[in-house]
Amino acid sequence: MFRSVTSRLIVFYCVLLVMLGGAFLAFTATSFRHYTRQTVVSSLEARTGEIWNTSQDLLHNPPRLAQAIRGRFSPESQDRFIRIRAAGRVVYRSGDPTEGDFSPAAVPLTSPRGTPRIVQHGNLILYSRRFDGPDGPVIIDCGQSYQFAHQVEDRLISSLLVGLPILLLAAAVAGYGLMRRALKPVEVMINAAEAYTFNKPHSRLPLVGAEPRIEALGLALNRMLDRLDAAYSHVSRFSADSAHELRTPLTIIRGELELAAQVNRSPEVARAMSVALDEMTRLTGIVDSLINLSMMESLWGKHAHSSVDLRALASETIEQMSLMADEKEIALSRPAGAPVLVAGDRGRLKQILVNLVDNAIKYTPQGGTVTVNVGAAGDAAILMVEDSGIGIDPSHHDKVFDRFYRVSTDRGEVGAGLGLAIVKSVVHAHGGRVSLRSAPGIGSCFTVELPLQRAGISITENSPENAVAAAGAAAAIRCNNDNA
Repeated sequence: MFRSVTSRLIVFYCVLLVMLGGAFLAFTATSFRHYTRQTVVSSLEARTGEIWNTSQDLLHNPPRLAQAIRGRFSPESQDRFIRIRAAGRVVYRSGDPTEGDFSPAAVPLTSPRGTPRIVQHGNLILYSRRFDGPDGPVIIDCGQSYQFAHQVEDRLISSLLVGLPILLLAAAVAGYGLMRRALKPVEVMINAAEAYTFNKPHSRLPLVGAEPRIEALGLALNRMLDRLDAAYSHVSRFSADSAHELRTPLTIIRGELELAAQVNRSPEVARAMSVALDEMTRLTGIVDSLINLSMMESLWGKHAHSSVDLRALASETIEQMSLMADEKEIALSRPAGAPVLVAGDRGRLKQILVNLVDNAIKYTPQGGTVTVNVGAAGDAAILMVEDSGIGIDPSHHDKVFDRFYRVSTDRGEVGAGLGLAIVKSVVHAHGGRVSLRSAPGIGSCFTVELPLQRAGISITENSPENAVAAAGAAAAIRCNNDNA
């Protein structure tokens, strides 16, 4: 449920705060209860001594004793209880308290021996002490209502119950902020890692302001990226060198085959020569595509960019490829509307259109449709090539843009698996992205998003636009195959 480190830390922090808050509440309530009881008992102990000093000479005169007790201690108005027993009988007992917290007549008799006795009767704390009088032992019971302490305790607990959740919430928010701040370098590194591509080989994870352990992690990841860049560069150089080395002998072999094919030979030999020429043509195309890819990768960010009307370029390309569609009786529609300007290499952008439209025609059955739409959404120019062809299973969507990847060998067409890899390479070189929506039997919709040429920005050789179209920009132009 809580998979992120931040969520788990926040939950742990909040649980810990709740436990500490509960412990603090219980400790505070217990300590307050103990303190108030001890304070009342100490007060009763001192008052009992004062009562004895006041009453020891008046035990034989109850009226004067009552008058003296009321005059000095006022037990009824202060919720106190005083009872004096001498010679086995009660010589004085205070009246009902003003607040009515207890009934003096119901207070039980106590029999303290050598030490004072403390009992609690309802809301009354009773302190009983035995004194030695002239006619025998005198027992003085002095009590105090504990109701006020209960009220104060209830108010304190209520205040804590209201205040503690607020403090806990504030502490949790502060803790969340501190954790977010502590983990901010990790988030920055994650975003940088997500944005890393081979067309920015020198980009690395930022380490400014990182905690030592996080900085060590970032350094390790940067060293890994260095090794990946070196390996990728090695593979790219190998592909380019191999393609260049193969181009010359392939050209020679093809020339020799074409020359040999011009000589009259038996039908079997002529057929074999034709097959060999076809395969040589295909192999030469693969080599040319590899060289093309290597050139684009080596010149990422260095292409000569100019202002290109993507809609006009699409119409021009479709016009040139219409014969291919006519051969299969495929309806090939072209975009119309206002110009859509992008900053890019016109030849490379046309290569995107040629490869996508060629694939759409190739894998669309006779009588199908291929639709090309060009529009703009936000800061993005949107190019969509949609067909009613055989479609591609979603399990292949992430791989169709890889080099030499082919969905299957029974699709009726043979290719090297480099066309979409070239499309992806050109799109990334122009600061854009390409995506696919497709399903078997429904067709495919390839969406290319490129940054629009912004007004007031001059196009120079080394200033390719680097903004990537906002997420969801393609929603402005919907593909018809919503179920793809």
